Amino acid sequence: MEALANFTKEDLIKVLDGYFAPPQKRSMMTHEEIVDLAKRLNKKINVPLISEKKEEKILIKIVLKIDRFLYDNLPNEIYDLIHSMDKGIDDEEAKRLINRLAKLANEKIDIPYIPEQMEYIAIRFIIGIIINAARKAWNLKMAQDEMDRADIPAEKSINESQLEHLVLKTASPVS
Repeated sequence: MEALANFTKEDLIKVLDGYFAPPQKRSMMTHEEIVDLAKRLNKKINVPLISEKKEEKILIKIVLKIDRFLYDNLPNEIYDLIHSMDKGIDDEEAKRLINRLAKLANEKIDIPYIPEQMEYIAIRFIIGIIINAARKAWNLKMAQDEMDRADIPAEKSINESQLEHLVLKTASPVS
């Protein structure tokens, strides 16, 4: 409780500024992080009948949607852990958050140009990368590097167990 006793008016103003931020500021990832993640995903995902440049723009929009969703649905104090190596959540909490947030995000985010099952896989995969980055001794670059080694399933009928394996595969730090 000592931390709350030291909570100043300036601390409250910072919390309120983040909580009531306008839409264009409701993001935790930097412009560079969003573009880098979209480019990496573009190497793994193929949207038929669309050029690579347009595909990349679509993926940037998807990453932006998920970034804003996480900003709105996670306390910023947790979401900001993607920028901290010394603090972070544990593996079990990461798995729990990935599972819950992916389901909630899939209900709230609609990407009409992708089949529903593939939409869920994309959302879960991106959330997995971001939440893995919030783990102790991890950062966004490490989570993205691990994602580069993972295979995004192309099957439309992938089940929860297979998705869990994908999350577990990207949930252990690089040795």
